[in-house]
Amino acid sequence: MNVAAASGAPSASGAPSAAGPVSASSAPRPGRLRRSLRAGLPGVAGVALLAAPFGLDAFAVATLTLGLCYGLFAYGLDLSWGRAGLLSVGHAAFFGLGAYAVALGQEHGLPRALTVAAAVAAAVVIAVPVVLTGLAAPVPDAPLILLTIGVGLLLQRAATTFTGLTGGTNGLPASGPDVVTSYYVTLAVVAAVVTGCGVLLVRGRFGARLIAAARNPERAAQSGIDPTRVRATAFAASAAVAAVAGALYAPVAGLVSPQVFGLGLSTSVLIWLALGGRESTAGPFVGAIAVTVGQQYLGSVWQGWYVLALAALFLLVVQVAPAGLTAVPRRWLAGPGPVVRLPSESRRPRRTSARTGRATPPAAGDGPDPSVAPVPDPSGPAPLAVTGIRKSFGPVEVLAGVDLIVDAGRCVCLIGPNGAGKSTFLNVVAGQLTPDAGTLRLFGTDAAGLPVHRRVGLGVGRMFQIPSVVAELSPADNLRLARMQAPEPTEPPAEFRDLVDDGLRPAGTLPLADRRRLELAMVLTAAPRLLLLDEPAAGLGPDDARRLTRELREVNRRTGCALLVVEHDMDIVRELADDVVVLAGGRVLARGPLDAVAADPAVRAAYLGVR
Repeated sequence: MNVAAASGAPSASGAPSAAGPVSASSAPRPGRLRRSLRAGLPGVAGVALLAAPFGLDAFAVATLTLGLCYGLFAYGLDLSWGRAGLLSVGHAAFFGLGAYAVALGQEHGLPRALTVAAAVAAAVVIAVPVVLTGLAAPVPDAPLILLTIGVGLLLQRAATTFTGLTGGTNGLPASGPDVVTSYYVTLAVVAAVVTGCGVLLVRGRFGARLIAAARNPERAAQSGIDPTRVRATAFAASAAVAAVAGALYAPVAGLVSPQVFGLGLSTSVLIWLALGGRESTAGPFVGAIAVTVGQQYLGSVWQGWYVLALAALFLLVVQVAPAGLTAVPRRWLAGPGPVVRLPSESRRPRRTSARTGRATPPAAGDGPDPSVAPVPDPSGPAPLAVTGIRKSFGPVEVLAGVDLIVDAGRCVCLIGPNGAGKSTFLNVVAGQLTPDAGTLRLFGTDAAGLPVHRRVGLGVGRMFQIPSVVAELSPADNLRLARMQAPEPTEPPAEFRDLVDDGLRPAGTLPLADRRRLELAMVLTAAPRLLLLDEPAAGLGPDDARRLTRELREVNRRTGCALLVVEHDMDIVRELADDVVVLAGGRVLARGPLDAVAADPAVRAAYLGVR
């Protein structure tokens, strides 16, 4: 029995006890109650799902089976939209591949495992170039939306046109076992897929990378993460899960038609996910099952009124509970602290250092062994050596042949008038901009073509003019993320201990000075050998600026890390700089101690406006 045929509806849419009041000592504490519920709810839900066929009639079981198929589809979309921050409005293209694979396999007598595997592979092969094309754009949403819609319409057109293979608009029949067996098969596959995705994608190191890459790709790259690779992997996994959901759907629906590729189903899954709640395991299933049950029991009776009521509910949830219907109970169960938390991390394996070629030891205790921090070698290659660096934006040449060497352990302050190219030069060194000409070597390695995260692996750290942290994570989780990704992690200095212990506030709510300190602590955790700073004291008061300057100088003194600092405040320059480099007109105008540079007539003319 299939639910679509059975319904005739479209298938793609505390008081005190008598003995007296409870004493304060015997009353459950909120934290303990939350922990008990967190531990017990999955088991209760699992038992309820396993027992469902014993208390429901055949139609209700078939409806619940269809809801599970749609829930897995929504869970797959959540890997892309909720976890990776990549909105796909044509995700039914991947769902339809799985559905048609099962129907075609039955039509030609092929093993179901083989056809489903082929559908999953096809979904991944299509998804990877689509997502990489989208991520190549400055804002990936628009191209990704258009590409996924285009793929879905193309597949729908193919399913309609090749009637000899697909049955055209009439579609293909798909059969399955009896209702109860179909339900348990669907439940088992859903549980296996969700568990596998939880272990491989949502939890552990990849889950932590995904949070950072989705929330703050810039800081993720500066932490040694490849945001493009991480988000593309999540999108490909999302497409694969959608294909599996489509394969489960085909025998439950009983008929696979070109509509499974259409925009109707693609927009429906967006509604299910938005209603249930993103970044949640239960949310996609709650939203999909609730809407499916309503569709099967009320859709044929209320017809247009049901659609109107669903639209009104969707708008109400978007306005009142934008995080979905499950957000409030999830937030309560999570307890105090940021809404987004870093997933738990498995034990850190030994791996080879990108800098020394030796295996670095795993973290011990609460953090990594600080003894693995590298000591810069003054006799080795210079941390930074650039020659003839040029960079133009259209007809405007911002860098016109910059030559600069930053030696190990030195603090070089880069000054110059507005528009001199200071920030552009820093972005070229960091890897955020590619030079048009010239050579750039980091620690003796030709780095002109290396992406940001590869330069971080060489020993480059970066602080921005506006502090860049993962705002939704706590300071403690931001530092855990930095340690997790660091090639040779160290503990932050003792003066940052307050941030290491702060797990209750989102980092985005910290005062500017503390966000700046957190950014510095994250960078220092990776034990950089070259630290790039763009006006580090911007926006800080005099006391906070002096404190930050002292901390930077202490970092330079204690670790031997070279610093390249863009700064306008001459008091900070005087306290920090071993050497001052003046940039004007895209070229190095002068270099030396601050007093000598300030006395240079060319500098006074170009920078100080004195003739």
